[in-house]
Amino acid sequence: MSNTLSQTLAARPLTLPHVITVDGPSASGKGTLSRRLARDLGYVYVDTGAMYRTLAWWALKKGLKVEAPMSPAEDDAVVQLMRRWKAETRVVNGQAWIHVEGYFPEKEIRGDAVEHAVPVLAQISRVRDWMVARQRDCVGFGPLVMEGRDIGTVVFPLAPVKFFLEADESERQKRIEGRGGNTSAARRDQMDSTRKKGALIPALDAIRVNNTGQTPDETYAIMRRHVEERLRPA
Repeated sequence: MSNTLSQTLAARPLTLPHVITVDGPSASGKGTLSRRLARDLGYVYVDTGAMYRTLAWWALKKGLKVEAPMSPAEDDAVVQLMRRWKAETRVVNGQAWIHVEGYFPEKEIRGDAVEHAVPVLAQISRVRDWMVARQRDCVGFGPLVMEGRDIGTVVFPLAPVKFFLEADESERQKRIEGRGGNTSAARRDQMDSTRKKGALIPALDAIRVNNTGQTPDETYAIMRRHVEERLRPA
């Protein structure tokens, strides 16, 4: 980022929601690029997927069923657990994470069991309502780069800069397998794009970037250029 843009962002008054949203399907590069953008801008990075993962980890730890199909009673059990857990969002090293009873399960939430449970848990409307409220509360930490699947459409529809990252399904599947994952990009896409609340769709005013065949540096250059154009003072 140029020094001029850095000085402008530091000097201008913030108007809420001062958020850059980065949405997209699995393995579209959201995490890598959002963290880098937040670091370069001096914003707080929020991985909303990790918030859902943390709840999924806690539910599994407490012995709840989180696999499709979920019965209404099983949905209720997850919701009741969520309403009782001692969860707090904290910023650590510029990143906002949910801590449970003071602990952030950084490694645990990346396991296969949690990976498979997350899209099931994310179908529960009351879970999404709770998460959206927690995500909106993050503006109290300052300017944000927030990544997820419904940030530009549901959580912060008035955000000044919105991205929707995508890539061909076959390439995303290779990326998943390349990092040791065993989930199906197609299955996750189908679950995320057809759920009743918070479906994975690009916002009408989102900047869509298909990074098939691109390096992270190439995609990042595109994103940074758009940020500089959108946040440049009139």
